[in-house]
Amino acid sequence: MIIDAHTRTWPSLDKLGIELSASLRDLPGSLPLDASPAALERATEPLAGAIIHGFRADRLGANIPNDAVIDAVRQGNGRYVGIAGIDPTSDDAWDEFRRCTDLGLFGICVSPAMQGFLPTDAPVMRLFERCAADGLPVFVSRPAPYTRNAAIGNDRPTAWTDTMRQLPRLKVVFSGMGWPWIDECIAMLTAFENAWTDTSGIVSQPWMLYNAMLGAVQHGVANRVLFASGWPYASPKAAAEAVYGLGSFALATQLPRIQRVVLREIVERDAYSDLGIPDPASLIRRPADARFGFLSRTPGATR
Repeated sequence: MIIDAHTRTWPSLDKLGIELSASLRDLPGSLPLDASPAALERATEPLAGAIIHGFRADRLGANIPNDAVIDAVRQGNGRYVGIAGIDPTSDDAWDEFRRCTDLGLFGICVSPAMQGFLPTDAPVMRLFERCAADGLPVFVSRPAPYTRNAAIGNDRPTAWTDTMRQLPRLKVVFSGMGWPWIDECIAMLTAFENAWTDTSGIVSQPWMLYNAMLGAVQHGVANRVLFASGWPYASPKAAAEAVYGLGSFALATQLPRIQRVVLREIVERDAYSDLGIPDPASLIRRPADARFGFLSRTPGATR
């Protein structure tokens, strides 16, 4: 089975705000991007499932609505899991967190750089404590390149050291192998058993992907690398081919080879099980049973 651990869908690129959408429009060959639920369904059709991330950064005027994520999950017919985009600095962060988890989203997506916080900030720690208690993973990512107003230093994986030490049950997934701090990300995986990473964002850059994966293999943490395309920026098919392509990347060179069995384990890893997320197929119910028609949980129930 193949599960894409990092995808996004939005009704319009403008939902990312002026600054982020402009940075995407400036990328060579990146547009037009069709990030509609229908396009996501076509891209992930061969897969067993996908994790769909929301995103919100008030300081940048960015908001991929969580209701759009919920609708996309509903349309996935038991293959998708949704992750709530939560801006921990917003006044309604806690209320939105409770609303989204009550409606069946199984984790949160945050971006210290885009949202302007540090993982040890008191209001943020309250959210993380709840995530740890409820078994909800925290995804650390961004939906677009850094911009001039991003607090880039806040994104360092090692900034999570004290948070993960205080909350040993908290599962944290660093997207893109922690780029641009790939070595720091690998170090966090060696230090904390609940630290994870994914391949989104770097699957289209073979040399970077090779070095990141080789580092994970050599440090014994390849078992906590999740397959992810970062769709709509890369297709799951292209991402899987890129990962498998690492098996022959070093042929005819003196570079270390990465065994195909390791790459296959990454591509076929069950991200749902590893992150403690229920199989979404088990959550389908009759439309009359829940507001959005795909949930089996009772609002407010603990996990």
